[in-house]
Amino acid sequence: MRNLLNPKWLLVVNTVPIMVLFLLFYSQYTIVKSLLTDESLTLWRTFGGVLFGLCLIHFAYALWLILKRQSISLYYGFVALVLYIVFLYMYGNYAWDIIPFDIPRWMIPGDLFMYVGTFVMPTLAHALFVLVGRFTAEQDNPKAGLNFLIAVTIPILWYLFSQIILPFWKPVDSNFGVHFIIVMVIVGTVAFLFFLIRGIYILAFKKSALWIKYQLVWKIPISLVFPWLGLAINNGHLLDTYGYYGNGLFGNFHSPWFYGLAMANALFICLPNTSNAYYRLLLLACRAVTFSFTTYFFLVFLPFLPLSVIAIAAVGVGFLMLSPLVLMVVHVNQLSGDLRDLRNHFSRLSLISILLTGIAVLPIGVTLSFLKDKSTLNESLEYLYTPNYTKDYQIDIISLRKTLEVIKAHKVRGREVIIGAQTPYISSYFNWLVLDNLTLSDAKINQIEQVFMGEPMLDFGSEALRNEHVCITDFSTKSTFDDNQQAWVSWVDLEITNEASNTWFAEYATTFDLPVGCWISDYYLYVGDRKEPGILAEKKSAMWVFSQIRNENRDPGLLYYLTGNRVAFRVFPFTEMETRHTGIEFVHKEPVTLKIDGFKIKLGHPDSVNQIETSHQLGNLAYISSIDKKTLPLVQRQPYYHFIVDVSAGKGVLVNKYQQRILGLINNQPLTKGKTKISFTNSHTTTVDFNSQWQEAWQSQTFAGGFYLQRAFEKALVRSYESLSDDYPVFVVVTDSLDQAILPKNFANLSMTYPESDLFYVLDQDGQLIPHALNHHPKEPL
Repeated sequence: MRNLLNPKWLLVVNTVPIMVLFLLFYSQYTIVKSLLTDESLTLWRTFGGVLFGLCLIHFAYALWLILKRQSISLYYGFVALVLYIVFLYMYGNYAWDIIPFDIPRWMIPGDLFMYVGTFVMPTLAHALFVLVGRFTAEQDNPKAGLNFLIAVTIPILWYLFSQIILPFWKPVDSNFGVHFIIVMVIVGTVAFLFFLIRGIYILAFKKSALWIKYQLVWKIPISLVFPWLGLAINNGHLLDTYGYYGNGLFGNFHSPWFYGLAMANALFICLPNTSNAYYRLLLLACRAVTFSFTTYFFLVFLPFLPLSVIAIAAVGVGFLMLSPLVLMVVHVNQLSGDLRDLRNHFSRLSLISILLTGIAVLPIGVTLSFLKDKSTLNESLEYLYTPNYTKDYQIDIISLRKTLEVIKAHKVRGREVIIGAQTPYISSYFNWLVLDNLTLSDAKINQIEQVFMGEPMLDFGSEALRNEHVCITDFSTKSTFDDNQQAWVSWVDLEITNEASNTWFAEYATTFDLPVGCWISDYYLYVGDRKEPGILAEKKSAMWVFSQIRNENRDPGLLYYLTGNRVAFRVFPFTEMETRHTGIEFVHKEPVTLKIDGFKIKLGHPDSVNQIETSHQLGNLAYISSIDKKTLPLVQRQPYYHFIVDVSAGKGVLVNKYQQRILGLINNQPLTKGKTKISFTNSHTTTVDFNSQWQEAWQSQTFAGGFYLQRAFEKALVRSYESLSDDYPVFVVVTDSLDQAILPKNFANLSMTYPESDLFYVLDQDGQLIPHALNHHPKEPL
């Protein structure tokens, strides 16, 4: 305890933790800054400035003591306790104003409000140790029993207060009553911890030989029984009040890794120390490895130390909240003893290297596991949304499933008591390293589960639009030819009117197709008398912002691509009989006709001398005019069968039936010989030539995952398009459950790859070909 009076400890318990706290909050601040109100921003600056000032004073005091070669005084303990307790108390009062409720919860780590407690508590604990050390040193014969008696009396008094006085507690000012009770809790907790720590210190100092002789009697409960008991209670195995749906009072610790590491940690702590240097060196390495486990739970429960006295009084098992603190002291003592006993056998550098390497094992292991999860998630998202059709993807389903479970747990809010479904600090680290502090939508999660795990499709519903009586009532156009771009620039100014007489807010929503060779380049919307220009943004972000401000009845407008050349257009809100003005700018190479809501709007001047009539090169692109297209020779490609067979989960029993259907079709309705292909499709697609080994190739398939028919179509279409061959595939899908196939609303984005026809066929049980269309609701038969 005397060693804790060294001023260098102030740098360890205050300067370093506070700097880490600043970094954590700054990273969170950069994420939510744009959503904070002026009041919240003021609170961020105020609390940050106060904490920085306290840290700076601490640092200056530590340097002054080091230069003067003095130890920490008794008065420091009192001042530090008061200042930081007041800071924590004020932070608790304003916590929900610093991070308001209107900020989406997925943007905020579940353990964010623990950060301040975790990284300020070392200063408070050290100040308490300073007081204990100073007061104990000044007494000639301190009594451990008296200190334990006082410590035990405090929770008893709190229990009596809660049972006898609190039910009749009716102060005049309710706020005064609440603050008074909180202050009493703080004073009681500090007193409880002071006398408890002082009693343990006196007992250990006087009975050190007895403690060593019977060390297993207290080591086993502290290192094994209490941690396992705490995990069992938190996870609901003993008291199901706390653990539910993967949640817990202090977080999600359901992973068997926690129980296994607790057992290993207890084993290494309880193993006897011997004189064998190499055995002791191995023991040092093992204890260093599990020291990260001890440190983690020490940090997790550090902010809850003030609640321990209340928990002891309320439920009787609050002493378990103190066990990580005691275990931390024991573990540090063990490592210190190992280093002290081994320094005569090995160099200081070797011992420190082994210690630091061991401590880094678990954090590095967690980091490598998360990096693998990140790689798997990114690869699966690339496979689904930005695929490379020449690349063979190997998705680790186990890693992907684990990652999705973590993401879904992070999105579950509202049922947690303190932390709930998240694992303190580890979940935040996962969010930062794997997800870049973002998340996945429920629809995206469901699609990943459909494709790779064969889960059913969930119906997320559609957004209700109130636009029955909102329509375009007038328009005007202005087209000019831009010599620099060698293209027409046309503005279409729209007048949109809500013809309804009710008082509900209405919305204008429509879709239209852009003509070939035409693109949207600008947009504006009048908000009151102001003409507000549009902002080019990523689609998902723009749609999220639109929905957020739409819920606040503000004035958003939105233009975004659906598939192919189809565009969605929305304006909100419209009051009763209101007329609003908006406009869209188009860039097009040739005069075109735009069709929107029954209007045919001509853009460009067909008779203008500036009309583009010749083909030319545009960087890596080539523009071919409509006039030149008419002069190109026609090519007649020959069709061949391309069978796509469902080999998703549960389809292995249908192999023989599917093979009979395919053979029957080829014999009765043959196409180009020697070109036929067959693709085996589940979450991935494997394509082989239809030769004598096609049935053997079928037997080697793994029947798992979902029927990702979209990927099979896209892969075959792109490869056929890029091959510049003189034939094209006629797709025949072989499945008994097309309704379970994973398909988009259409394949309009790839329409250039199937110029002959957008038809594909499903081979039914009777051997009949049922036509479907790639361009329009492919699951529905024509």
